[in-house]
Amino acid sequence: MGNINFYLKYWLLLFFCFGISKALAQKQSELYSYTQNSADTMVLHSPVVRQPFCNCDSFDFDSADRKTAVTAGNTTNMDNADSISGHPRYLDSALSIEERIKDLLPRMTLEEKISQLCDDWGSKGIPRLKIPALLKTEGLHGQSYSTGATIFPQAIAMGSTFDTALIYEVGKITAIEAKAAGIRASWSPVLDISRDPRRGRVEETYGEDPYLVSRMGVAWIKGFQGENMIAIPKHFPGQGEPLGGRDSQVIGLSDRVMRTVNLVPFRDAVEEAHAGGMMASYSTFHGVPDNGSVTLLQKILRQEWGFRGIVVSDCGAIQNFMTKQSVVNNLEEACRMAIRAGVDINCGSGYKDALLSAVKDSMLRESDLNPEVAEVLRAKFKLGLFEHPGTGKMVWEKLPAYDIPSHRALAKKVAEEGSVLLKNDHHLLPLSKNIGTVAVIGPDADMAQTGDYSGKPAVHQLVTVLQGIQSHVSSHTKVLYAKGCEVDTQDTSGIAEAVGIAKQADVVVLVVGDNSRQDGGKITSGENYDGATLQIPGVQPRLIKAVQAVGKPIVMVLVNGKPFILTWEAKHIPAILETWYPGEEGGDATADLLFGDANPSGKLPITFPRSVGQVPLYYDYEPSGRRYDYYDMPSTPLYRFGYGLSYTSFRYSHLRIVTEKNNPGYVTVSADVQNTGDRAGDDVVQLYLTDVVSSVITPVLELKGISRISLKAGEKKAVTFKLTPYQLSLLDANMKRVVEPGIFKIHVGGVSPAPPPGTDNHKQLIGFQDHTLGVTGTFQEPEQYQAKFHYELIVPDKARADKPIPVTVIAKNVGNLLDVAKFKLYDQAGFIGDYRFEISPGQIKKHAFMVTLPHQGSQMFILIAGKQLISHSISVY
Repeated sequence: MGNINFYLKYWLLLFFCFGISKALAQKQSELYSYTQNSADTMVLHSPVVRQPFCNCDSFDFDSADRKTAVTAGNTTNMDNADSISGHPRYLDSALSIEERIKDLLPRMTLEEKISQLCDDWGSKGIPRLKIPALLKTEGLHGQSYSTGATIFPQAIAMGSTFDTALIYEVGKITAIEAKAAGIRASWSPVLDISRDPRRGRVEETYGEDPYLVSRMGVAWIKGFQGENMIAIPKHFPGQGEPLGGRDSQVIGLSDRVMRTVNLVPFRDAVEEAHAGGMMASYSTFHGVPDNGSVTLLQKILRQEWGFRGIVVSDCGAIQNFMTKQSVVNNLEEACRMAIRAGVDINCGSGYKDALLSAVKDSMLRESDLNPEVAEVLRAKFKLGLFEHPGTGKMVWEKLPAYDIPSHRALAKKVAEEGSVLLKNDHHLLPLSKNIGTVAVIGPDADMAQTGDYSGKPAVHQLVTVLQGIQSHVSSHTKVLYAKGCEVDTQDTSGIAEAVGIAKQADVVVLVVGDNSRQDGGKITSGENYDGATLQIPGVQPRLIKAVQAVGKPIVMVLVNGKPFILTWEAKHIPAILETWYPGEEGGDATADLLFGDANPSGKLPITFPRSVGQVPLYYDYEPSGRRYDYYDMPSTPLYRFGYGLSYTSFRYSHLRIVTEKNNPGYVTVSADVQNTGDRAGDDVVQLYLTDVVSSVITPVLELKGISRISLKAGEKKAVTFKLTPYQLSLLDANMKRVVEPGIFKIHVGGVSPAPPPGTDNHKQLIGFQDHTLGVTGTFQEPEQYQAKFHYELIVPDKARADKPIPVTVIAKNVGNLLDVAKFKLYDQAGFIGDYRFEISPGQIKKHAFMVTLPHQGSQMFILIAGKQLISHSISVY
């Protein structure tokens, strides 16, 4: 009966709306004149403003879903014109930020407003109005571009640490050094989920898993913004999963994939870390470029998540609307699309070249720019720049705050924790410092690789692997060196020399990998350097095989930005150490690990496939409808996510899973971890979840917790995790978030569980069998969790014609799980607007639409939210 009533009301509403269609057309024509004449004096009282019945080419309802308390006026339409000639109120720090913005905006010319929206190493200052500059740079793994700033290991190495406390410190130090240079914002961190290792920008990311990327990103942002800075994470969203691994080649990601994978770290960056900015990516969503997507930038980012900060375009993205993506005819249309979507600052020439003409040609109104300008001003006020503007110029030279001993020590610690021991047959490592002769071979042995977006190193700032080895061995040890070949070349003339010194050595350290340096030959990794094969570049494989044929013990050190295919090397090389791009202290950190001054503890944040033919390949795969393996190769990876060896050993036991008595969606998981070896070491304890039977397909495994622990030889510790209903939830067939009653598996170990053999029942079979790797258990979730929303429509009993009134929607979640409430508001003329927001259990949120009703008489508002329909009449006089 409930459904019948709903659909009866729905069809009555449609009949009602269609019945007045002729009157609506006339009304639109009449009101268009009103809209044009009055819009520039309208005050935006709420995040959504509706100017009803206006011409769609002149005003876009979705683009009005913006910020609060912005006076949408031109300089000629001041509510308080006398304040212009007096003391500027916006310079009074005792006033609220919103009051200051309201006073400042009308004082600005159109050209001055546009200047705030055009990136020029940030947002420019305006001396006439004492508006300060907001300078920005990149901070991916240190204060980029300046000379001599600390160069931390690349982000993929940070991801390998699984150490949130450490990455918090990296963010903090990056902020301290950036602020010393006059910089207050950074286009960092990269929160892309790297689902294809062929992409050259894998090195900029924290890996392939949404939870891991989220934890690393939140930690970095908190550390950075704790110094009164603005972090601008990127690339929002979906850029880490491109077609063919080619950066920004769209694969067409669904809502489900976006919400369960790619949006996850950005949501946490906003809701947990309170990121002050966001960079939109080059990608597209539902056929619309991200920088022009109202769905992404308004509906999801600002409405659902409550984001209040600056949205920045990636460089050239707005021009790309025309030159690459072909969705507009000219730059003016591109500017209109970006402004309406809510891009506040444009990196590139789009706004600079065409925004002024877009306004002068009436494609946009000056007032349309005010929300974006206000957002930039709001950031400057929040940072205190109006009171402490600084010089407004970025410092490029080396500063005393850069690269001090404690910062170098942190860089070294990250390099040590971020290096992953992939293989160590017969305990070849650690090496003795008293060994007779060491041959150090390879193109990356004496050329420090730091990765893309690195600062300019000062003289003697970088330590190479060769230098690290030379400084660690005894005075009696002989160190021989041969380059062997360049990183990516077909020249084999140096291989003979490398073979010659290998024959003289007791052990060979072979350092191979990528090149990220402009002065190092052909670049093989980084932005715009995607790779098709994942092979170690050039003739390096021939160098490896030639040196291996000598028959001496070999330790292969990888210096790279993305996974390699190591099938041959894993079979023939006894010890392999993955160091990624290890930063300025990479040489010393690598030597510490090789000679046992540090114990390897990094874990792979991304899967290493056996062949590029397996790509894309990641640990959190979904159950197959057929078989998994190829006819000529297993489907399983060479090295799986979360994998990494140590010089000691660990054992897991005593798994305990306890659900909260009166709220069983909250689960406490604990397990004992013991160091069973003869030396101290760290282990990264990882918690994975399997929803054994679900109404929609879910991954066989999902990472839900990480904890890095240090254990002395023989020491045992209990590690505890807390799971919430949200972590147990899924998106059902209707894209509603729900926890379904049933059996869940918990896996706690030092690596992700290996996929089980066979083609059937992977969820039922997956789990740890070897307690040196981890333990598996199950629990029964007895209760269903889901949101349930109650709505109220608050409308004044009467209102005066042609005067804006608030029509307020109040939503309360009376369920037991967070979800998104969505609703649409109509009147007799048709659609007014829609809105959405996330609401936690027991939480109440409200939103006011500002609506002008121009005609007298009885009017009606209708709210549609899911299956609920609420109406409210009003008398207009």
